[in-house]
Amino acid sequence: MSYAGRMYFRMFSPGLVILGLGAVAAAAMKAVQQVPGQLGILSLYSDLPGWIVAGAVIGAIGWVAAQAVRVRLWDRGAIASCYVCGCLLSTARASRRGLGMTRHCLGCGKVHGVNHRLAPVVVPLAVAVTAVADTATAQVRRVRSLP
Repeated sequence: MSYAGRMYFRMFSPGLVILGLGAVAAAAMKAVQQVPGQLGILSLYSDLPGWIVAGAVIGAIGWVAAQAVRVRLWDRGAIASCYVCGCLLSTARASRRGLGMTRHCLGCGKVHGVNHRLAPVVVPLAVAVTAVADTATAQVRRVRSLP
């Protein structure tokens, strides 16, 4: 399976899980309706399995639609992608022991830190500008030496 295929599987498989859990819950409710007792009143809960399936279908369609929007934005380049495989990155989460925020790649699984984006605009330091101007006029003794 390619990285892109793995990414699509990781994004869209929860929709199938939602649909499957809804079908299992509806089948369980249908079986419980036949049992005598407080929950087994057939006339009171006769529409409940259908509503459970409908809720699961709506939830699965909502999940798949949200992931399709993410994939479309990723195709357009509006969402960050992995620099290793090019797949979509997951949402930012706190890493272990308070070391900052990380994002996992949905394709290759690599972890990308987001701490390097603390400032939205990079401001050059005045010290760096004067140091570059001073070193431009000095002679170089060796390639690896500083003047």
